[in-house]
Amino acid sequence: MSTRSKAISGIIWTFTDSLLLKGLSLIAVFILGRLLTKEDFGINGIMVVFINLGVTIVDSGLGNSLIRSKDTDDLDFSSVFWTNIVLGLVFYFLLFFSFPYIVRFFDQPIPISILRLSSLGIVISSFSTVQLAILTANMQFKKIMFTNMPGAILGPIIGILMAYHGFGILSLVAMTLITPLMQTISLWIVSPWRPLFTIDFGRTKKHFHFGYKLLLSSLLDTVFKNIYNIIIGKRYLLSELGVYDRAQKINELPTSVLTTIVSKVTYPLLANIQDNKEETANAYKQILRMSLYISAPIMLGLSALAQPLITFLLGNNWIEVVPYFQILCLASMLYPIHSINLNVLKVYGKTDLFLRLEVIKKILTAICILISWPFGILGLMWSVVATSVLSLLVNTYFSKALINYSTKHQLLDMIPTLLAATSMYFFMYIAKQFIVGLPLILQILVNFTVGVIFYFGISYLFKLTPFQFLIKIIKSYRS
Repeated sequence: MSTRSKAISGIIWTFTDSLLLKGLSLIAVFILGRLLTKEDFGINGIMVVFINLGVTIVDSGLGNSLIRSKDTDDLDFSSVFWTNIVLGLVFYFLLFFSFPYIVRFFDQPIPISILRLSSLGIVISSFSTVQLAILTANMQFKKIMFTNMPGAILGPIIGILMAYHGFGILSLVAMTLITPLMQTISLWIVSPWRPLFTIDFGRTKKHFHFGYKLLLSSLLDTVFKNIYNIIIGKRYLLSELGVYDRAQKINELPTSVLTTIVSKVTYPLLANIQDNKEETANAYKQILRMSLYISAPIMLGLSALAQPLITFLLGNNWIEVVPYFQILCLASMLYPIHSINLNVLKVYGKTDLFLRLEVIKKILTAICILISWPFGILGLMWSVVATSVLSLLVNTYFSKALINYSTKHQLLDMIPTLLAATSMYFFMYIAKQFIVGLPLILQILVNFTVGVIFYFGISYLFKLTPFQFLIKIIKSYRS
């Protein structure tokens, strides 16, 4: 199979995988929103901060090193495997004994036992990072999708059943544990690789030398992605954190699906052609244009549909979610573009530059948070948008030397798509005023249809490059 065919196949299977995993989880969130309290989701907002940190530390950038390296063998895989498990266990026990102090810091009614139990997911995830890296390096995304299915289905079902029978926050804990557990078991079944009972510290050191800067970058990114949970959890009520947590989780479905596709598929794809800089640059340009062409209308369209969508899915009790969700949609529209630029740095082994970039962006994030601090939670949400725009400028500036694609040219390529998507948003907003009296589900379907027709119509009318490329891909894949 050619590299292009692998990429197209990878996009399809990764999209299906992400949509299944996040989609089922989101359906569970909507159902659980009617069974659990805002305080329960507030506790969940604190809980996920430490789970995300743990998963980041467990991988420690070693998985990315395995994907990028072309001369790995069983000793490399085994050394990384045992290192990941040790890191998972060490971090878990550090958290175990730190949680009483963490709860005291937040000064909220958070059960310590819940935090300890949910964090076991960190240890579970450490048993599957190598198998996942091997499948990703070989672009076997179809297999990855099937390993995700059991957890994606079983986790939400058990969570909903537990919530229905009055288990409260434990239903959310069950979801966070069952999903990675089933994925780990499935990866061990699907992957023929088995670890050797040995570890070569020289091999570990080699991969850690590449990965530790990615680890520091990922840690910075994880901390700042969750910084709003920490700030809101410390400064406001758990119920208010619960509202933000719901807005962020609903926003996460389209965002994570698009970003996961871009990140997982483009990294091994660009790694395979890294020796040909001209081919890499051309592939990068096409991916960037297509990513924004898809992400911009989805996120702006969801922002236009926010009020009827949230009311229909969560009920009037969660109407406060709407403005948070709308603002987050603006910020997350650019996330796939961030991911592409960062993958270029990883492919060419520029981990020092990668780390420097993350430090610069987090300084900018901190400045935006400080400026927005006096304006409450809505002010914090707008700081997310400002940070996303500034991060785009930083990422594109530093990646241009590697692929000869400057910030100016990237922005010029983005403008037609952004104008089309923004026009679609305003058209949907105006159309919404004429269908207010319809049932919520009809409001959503009619406005969605109007948006799709308008967007593709304007793309066809003005012959947008990504639209023409998309048609070409569809025709070539059919043949």
